[in-house]
Amino acid sequence: MPKNEYAATAVERFQPRLPASLYEIAWQYSLFDWYSAVQSGDIDWELAPEHLAYLTPGAKSDLFNEPDSLITVYADLSDPDNPRLRPDSAGGPVEISTYTRADRFRVGHAYPANKTSSMTDYSITTHKGADANHIAGFRDDAWGTNNVQDRFTDWAQSDAADEAREDASKAGTAILDGLAALGDDAETMEALGDAFLAKVDSDETEIEALITVAVKPPGEDEYRYPGEVPVLNDVMVAKKSARLESISVEDASDEGVDYITGDTTTVTGGSPGLFGMYGKLQREHFPDLNTKGSNAWQMRPLSFDMAAAVSAADSIFEDFYRGLGNNRRLYILPYLARRRGELDAETFEWFYDAVFTPLRDAETGENGTFDTTVDRLVGEATSATADTKLDIDTAADWERVRFAVVLRVTGNPDRVFFDTLDGGYPPAVLEDAHNDVTKAPLYEGEGIFGTYPSSESSPLLGRGLNLARLILYGYYFGRTTEPTRTSRQASETPSAGDIDDNEMRRVGQILTEQSIPLQPLLEEYIHQLVQDQREEFGNDSDYIAFPRRSVVEQYTQLQALATAGMLDTTTTSFDFTTSAMTNEQDSRSDQLESFLDSHAALDSDRDRAIFLLGGLVGRITAFQSEKNISSTLVRRYPIDYLTKQTVKEVTKEVIQMDHSYAEAEEKRNYWTNSRYTDPLTDTMLAADPDQWSMSESELQWLYSLGITYGLNDTGNEQETDEAADSAAADD
Repeated sequence: MPKNEYAATAVERFQPRLPASLYEIAWQYSLFDWYSAVQSGDIDWELAPEHLAYLTPGAKSDLFNEPDSLITVYADLSDPDNPRLRPDSAGGPVEISTYTRADRFRVGHAYPANKTSSMTDYSITTHKGADANHIAGFRDDAWGTNNVQDRFTDWAQSDAADEAREDASKAGTAILDGLAALGDDAETMEALGDAFLAKVDSDETEIEALITVAVKPPGEDEYRYPGEVPVLNDVMVAKKSARLESISVEDASDEGVDYITGDTTTVTGGSPGLFGMYGKLQREHFPDLNTKGSNAWQMRPLSFDMAAAVSAADSIFEDFYRGLGNNRRLYILPYLARRRGELDAETFEWFYDAVFTPLRDAETGENGTFDTTVDRLVGEATSATADTKLDIDTAADWERVRFAVVLRVTGNPDRVFFDTLDGGYPPAVLEDAHNDVTKAPLYEGEGIFGTYPSSESSPLLGRGLNLARLILYGYYFGRTTEPTRTSRQASETPSAGDIDDNEMRRVGQILTEQSIPLQPLLEEYIHQLVQDQREEFGNDSDYIAFPRRSVVEQYTQLQALATAGMLDTTTTSFDFTTSAMTNEQDSRSDQLESFLDSHAALDSDRDRAIFLLGGLVGRITAFQSEKNISSTLVRRYPIDYLTKQTVKEVTKEVIQMDHSYAEAEEKRNYWTNSRYTDPLTDTMLAADPDQWSMSESELQWLYSLGITYGLNDTGNEQETDEAADSAAADD
């Protein structure tokens, strides 16, 4: 069949509605996987689509090209009246070889999700890692499953084999009968086990491999692997269907409407769902779920073919995740947001070639291409501009590309912490907002953050930044926050997906269209700043011991979140909206006034006074640093020193120190700070901080922002008192 005809067949099987759940994404991926299979050249026989949908050809891809990774037992069933194993004269009954990618469909493997050690695979091909004695079938306890003998003694004599035999052809029945007859012959089975052991060094040799059976069908001269034998695939389908009916609950089927197709048919609710979300080991609970299956089929009804596709999708998805550490996996699943009637074969082929395949084949790891591929694809889809390198003539196709995103934490049990069908757009919105913020005059030239920190020193500062992937991976928040934990926990790595996962918790909020609460964000900002400052206290360097860069990153992030409408300030005492600052200021005093007036967070006298206190501490610290005074104010009054109880005391001492320096130094050697001290004297010293309705983290973060501003409020300016007085008179 020509490539375009394969694509047309896949389009015919698309759903008539837009994807509305991960189930539809799984169905799409089963079609792309089928398309990949049939045009790969690795299927040169008639493999029924309904059989292919149940197979898991990529489930054990880690065995590809590994030595001794495929164990094949040869059953000669060419004479139905005389079934036998392949004789020694023809090569013997068993062979150990290398499993290759080209074999993945031929062996007809169907692997159970979350397989336990004693569980057997649905197909006659099974996976096992054990010692040679076990694989030979000579282990006699309940855990001795998945071996060369039980392919005949158990699998071929199962209820599923009996079910398949009822509708099988004469040749198909003969194959099943022949396998069962061999299993009933104890001497033949013992000889098979001995023949396998003769192939290995010792009974204790450890082997991990697929174990399969190649049959010579009645009247034929060549051996065929299970994937090439329809009746063996029929048994596999029957076994998997039975398991789908009872994997999470019992007898979970009835007549109903398929959740994905909308068709009335026999449906099952026993599917464990994607990523095992409805499996027995999941922590989530579902109302009215009856373990007898009386209503499970009503809650998540899927036809058996659809449930099989959903089950197989897990193995397909394994090529689309990025490990984030601590057992966290972020799945990024591009898909087409199109109905069947809106899709043609050309668009299907384009998506497969330009989106699906590049991400599937991208290498993960530190030096892999997965990250850059995510950057490019998300950028193309969210900007809806064609990339000439992909030979795209129009942005129309990119406009219909979406990205489902799932955060899964592996363990016992595995757990899905969030999922969304539109994980590309929210990070792009935040990226645009962030880049809009850093375009402001504040970050360039004579702007207060124009020189320090430099854009080269931070991935969050600069213009035109590619941030979508950093947002998706959690680094955007991981860089600026430190989780608030107990002292014992603070010395440990946060548990995977824990409630204090400061990175991915906020990614989930953004992707699921929840606003990020400002209060806990500020708390984790402060924890980060305190950690950073303590590290700088311990560094023997000439740099000022204050994390200016971290504060500017946090400030920029807050502005971006507020601009994107992603910040919830209902639990804080101030808002964080900003207005444009005037582009030009005649003096540093004008610049400070413009900064104060443009920030809603600095509207009140209280908040402005806290900021100005920090600014004065920063100004004096900068002066002290220039004079090589080691005991700077940022060391004397670090971030976490400031509280409602200490703020007035600190204010008095800082103002007094400013006066002392002014009196002790010649006028031209000390920077005037009247733009800070005058408002402070009028506000802070007259305030009663005990009456302030603000949190400690709010107070400390405004103080930190003020320090950063003050440290940067220097440039080449060294105003004399006369210059300051003159400027005040002019005002």
